[in-house]
Amino acid sequence: MKNNIIILIILLSISYSFSSCNTVRYVPDNKHLLTKNTVIVNDKKIVDNEIIDYIVQRPNQLVLGIPFPLHFHNVGNKNFETDFEKWKLTNPNSYNFTKNVFSEKQARGIRNFKYDTNQWFLNNGEPPVIFDAKKATQTTENLILHYYNEGYFKAKVTFEEKIIKDKKSKVNYYINTDKPYTIDSIQTTIESKILDSIYRIHENESFIRKENIFKLSSFVNEQNRLTKLYRNSGVFRFSKNAITFEADSANYKSDIDLIINDSIGVFPFKIQKIKNVNIYTDFSYNTKENPIKDSINYNGYTFLAQNKLKYNPKILLNSIFIEPNSIYKDETRELTRKNIRGLNNFRSVDIKYTELENDMLEASIFLTPLKKYSIGFSTELTHSNIRQLGVSGKLSFLNRNIFKGSEILKFSIQGSFLDSKDAASNESLLNAWEIGGDVSLELPRFLVPFNPEKIISKKKSPKTMFTLGTSLQKNIGLDKQKFTGIVDYTWQSSLTEKHSFQLLNAQFIQNLNIDSYFNIYTSEYNNLAEIKDNYFPNEILTEQNAITFIETFINSDFKNTNATEYQTAKNIEGRYNIITEDVLIPVVAYTYTYNNSENYKDTDFSFFRARIASSGNLTTLLTTKKDDNNVKTFLNTPIAQYIRTDLEYKKFWNISLENVLAFRSSLGIAIPYGNSSTIPFSRSYFIGGPNDLRAWKIYDLGPGSSQSGLEFNVGNLKFINSLEYRFKVINSIKGALFVDAGNIWDISNSSITSSEAKFNGFNSLKDIAVGSGFGVRYDLSFILLRLDLGFKTYEPYLPNGDKWFTNYNFSKTVYNFGISYPF
Repeated sequence: MKNNIIILIILLSISYSFSSCNTVRYVPDNKHLLTKNTVIVNDKKIVDNEIIDYIVQRPNQLVLGIPFPLHFHNVGNKNFETDFEKWKLTNPNSYNFTKNVFSEKQARGIRNFKYDTNQWFLNNGEPPVIFDAKKATQTTENLILHYYNEGYFKAKVTFEEKIIKDKKSKVNYYINTDKPYTIDSIQTTIESKILDSIYRIHENESFIRKENIFKLSSFVNEQNRLTKLYRNSGVFRFSKNAITFEADSANYKSDIDLIINDSIGVFPFKIQKIKNVNIYTDFSYNTKENPIKDSINYNGYTFLAQNKLKYNPKILLNSIFIEPNSIYKDETRELTRKNIRGLNNFRSVDIKYTELENDMLEASIFLTPLKKYSIGFSTELTHSNIRQLGVSGKLSFLNRNIFKGSEILKFSIQGSFLDSKDAASNESLLNAWEIGGDVSLELPRFLVPFNPEKIISKKKSPKTMFTLGTSLQKNIGLDKQKFTGIVDYTWQSSLTEKHSFQLLNAQFIQNLNIDSYFNIYTSEYNNLAEIKDNYFPNEILTEQNAITFIETFINSDFKNTNATEYQTAKNIEGRYNIITEDVLIPVVAYTYTYNNSENYKDTDFSFFRARIASSGNLTTLLTTKKDDNNVKTFLNTPIAQYIRTDLEYKKFWNISLENVLAFRSSLGIAIPYGNSSTIPFSRSYFIGGPNDLRAWKIYDLGPGSSQSGLEFNVGNLKFINSLEYRFKVINSIKGALFVDAGNIWDISNSSITSSEAKFNGFNSLKDIAVGSGFGVRYDLSFILLRLDLGFKTYEPYLPNGDKWFTNYNFSKTVYNFGISYPF
């Protein structure tokens, strides 16, 4: 409670210091600091981002209601040079004392340092926005034009500046829209019979309709629609400039005449066909005049190369949609450009058309290849509550077009040196390591024993990915050795929808350091040692004989007299068997992804991903071998059998300039059955960490309201929600306020799981932990560095009455360092 009061005092002090800061320090006399714009439409105040965008002059940016960038600017002294010279004249003794103590050069250095400091605040802050009547007038003109374009031809806009005390003012914009004009009739004047016939076929798709409000956007959309329609119907020469509209308006009604010319210059519009398609596979601007030395004709296409032809024509045509003897279409050109770029084999793709005799066209596709071989190297520093410090590196080798079908072969070797608290020699730095390698082959087509075109057309950018990998750990957990094999088919059904079908995602996990289990999971050993000390004081217990101790002494006789301790010991044995188990995980999975983001800079979009995975079904059918526990095995390794579903939804709202509200919700369920009674440790859910529930460290929370004290807490049900408000503080420095809520539970009905850890329907939702906090991010444009401070807000494992804000203080803060946004 004491810490909470201190935090509140600090926050109130900061708020007071900013609010009391002189915001009008650099506002000249007889001028006013603009503090607020209000837009009143037909006597109603509105808050509409679209309308606000037309306001030319806006107040200083607010951060949590405080003009922080303005205060930052005002820390600097614009008159430093003048004030310094005045100080020298009025305080000669002080200045001479400074010179005598530090020397003239050092005194000037101190002066320059102070000058540079003031300039830094002035340049990095935001100067005061002084009300400008000319800009307000420009705003009224913008608003009049906006409403005119929306069909309000008689709209009137005025503004009024209202003076507030202390050199401040606010501006009200008053808008009277009057009634909108509507479309009364539509007629067309299309001189070309070809264009007119195409128009009539698609007339019902028009954006201009009778009785609709007269909006400029409708006419722009109709102009774009017709241009796209004609250029995808073979009219190569067509341009949107051939479309005009004439309107006759009176009494709030407009008669529209759509006019389309029949030619461009002296060339009439015609439907034109493609006669030839030439594909230059090794084009370079610097060598474009060099002669063609290799060429081949295949299915009506001509492939040309200045050197030897290095691409298989049949396979390259999977990415080309421009066909000989077909009519010209813009969409086939764009689809061809998009799919060829997706091959990641060419630096540039340029498609040009040349007009031939008889109105025929020749298409030329100029491809500039990337280098066949490339080598990449990357390094990374990592930190977590499990791995205190890590230095990792990755070396990759890439071979493009390895089989002349635009395939990409990639071989990677990665290694990490870590400071692990689990290691035996934990006094030395970087006492653990991990090394691994993988090889992948990406094919720009489906590799299946039948014609895939019948299922997935080449327009959907089908790809096949084969991956083989392995990794080996030392002094990390139980020193797992992993082998991975993946066969993945991906395709894109639309601009926003992607699919992935993993025919195989198999992982073999072998633990090489089982004997160190109780050295790593010390809480387990301590609980067992307490039972030994209380009931078997004469016996010897070590980390090496702990399981033997349980098997020998924790029997039915002990259960009859000490049921609680018996269950505790058996739980320890059960968790040991789960975590130390070598396992084969053969997964078949399907993933659907929806993302309507237009580009990486988009801050207003939705994202949804659903994945369903099934492990072990086919493998358990094909094998008959079983181990001593009646579990089916492959190569003497138990086969994991389960089904897992993961759902994730993200939504981003662009609130205002560089202010974004982000929401993330995720649900995951994994259910073991058949050959398995539990989910493999590596495929179980955990919670906490820099991209998760940020008020808890990774693996620290759950399951449910249990507080096991274990080093690694996992479950097979996970639910998490996050809400984050992201805002610009100043220049490249960004800020964030966030709330995370979630937890993990066990739904396997395992006997080693306590009742507090199990999910018991909606009643278990009270176990959802809540964390909140703030973050600072530094945007380097190519990478974003992040520091988030998470505070435990609601702790479900604490007694009733103590769950809220008990540990909400800086001493319990979790510091999360990360790269890029958490979601």
